[in-house]
Amino acid sequence: MAFDKQELRKIIQAPISIDMKIDLIEQLHHQDVQKTVSETQQSILEVIEKVLSSERMKVKTMLDSKRVDPFLPDALVLAKKKELTIPCLQRTFKIGYNRANRLLAQCEQVISE
Repeated sequence: MAFDKQELRKIIQAPISIDMKIDLIEQLHHQDVQKTVSETQQSILEVIEKVLSSERMKVKTMLDSKRVDPFLPDALVLAKKKELTIPCLQRTFKIGYNRANRLLAQCEQVISE
């Protein structure tokens, strides 16, 4: 428990019942836990954004930017999770068969390099 010492002293020295003191300490603990969880979630989101940004930069440097599909970075992230197929790309990005086929070819080219 990482409570503020001042707040704990005030609670302990307050002329209130033990039950009320326990309730106040539990509330402080809950707030502390929520703050820790929120900070952890923020850190995770920042790491994910850095990884995605890094992947996008790799793709941009590896392929000619005029011919690169805008969905390529996201498709590469998806490729790490599961096997890519044309129907999978069509459903995920709501694109047609021909574009999904080109996107799959670009993914295969990046992965093979």
